[in-house]
Amino acid sequence: MMMYEVMNSKLSEEENLDVNDVVQEIEEVISEFQLKVTQKTTLSKMPGSIHYHLKKGNVAGVLEVTYWPKKKSLIVDIHDNRLKEWNMELILPFSEALAKRFSGVVQPKV
Repeated sequence: MMMYEVMNSKLSEEENLDVNDVVQEIEEVISEFQLKVTQKTTLSKMPGSIHYHLKKGNVAGVLEVTYWPKKKSLIVDIHDNRLKEWNMELILPFSEALAKRFSGVVQPKV
């Protein structure tokens, strides 16, 4: 699995962030990268989270983004069974764009 987390950002430092504003910012970055949202849901193990499955056209592979307001966490990942060239090349620049949007830094997560 490849995973990056946006750290030291306004997501973790500011109180009272509007979840809808954060979601709008995330979706703007998704649009800038010309990705298609194929699923938007809440993960059962992360109540209140906003979880996306992103695809590049009809090409195989998925890039996942999870924002969990309760933990002030924003993670971008690719599961091993969904690794493809396009998402492996895109995960870091996409994560960096989110980090820039929220005035944070990207940290690989193991």
